[in-house]
Parts: sequence; C-alpha cells; structure tokens
Amino acid sequence: MDIEDPRWEEYEARFRALAEAVGVAKGPQPELASAEMMLFLYGENGLAPEQEFDMLAKLEVKAADLKGTEMQTAYWEDIVLYLPDPS
Repeated sequence: MDIEDPRWEEYEARFRALAEAVGVAKGPQPELASAEMMLFLYGENGLAPEQEFDMLAKLEVKAADLKGTEMQTAYWEDIVLYLPDPS
C-alpha cells in the first residue's frame, strides 16, 4: 500500500491489528514461497488500493489460519501476512 494513499492510516491500522492477533515470526519462513495468499504492509503488492483492502478483508476472515513474518534486508523491512498453502 502506498503510504501517500488517503486511506493509508485505515489500511495500516487494520493490517497491524491483524498482525498482532496472529503473531509475527522472525527469520526464514520457507512456507511463504508457496503461500496461497500474501499481503505486504509497505511493499509493492501489485494491486490497486481497493484490491489491497479486499485482500486484507479476505485475510481477516481467515485469521485462524493466517501467519505473519517480518522480513528484513540491508535496505528495507516489511511485515507480510500470508495464508499457507493448505496441501
């Protein structure tokens, strides 16, 4: 989500509340590579803002199965919420 978007504060608040509810792991999460669905807080999701809100709503509904991780590189850090592949 673009932090310049007028709905950024709403998106961030909902995303962080969901991340807090499910817990955010640190370190490698191999299952992330095959996730059924994932959403970044700051990163490029490749979606229009309305689509990001729609995906966030879908993840909120599936909170019981959701996982989160904090990704860090030398240049940036981000939180990712993802739904592991059920198979």
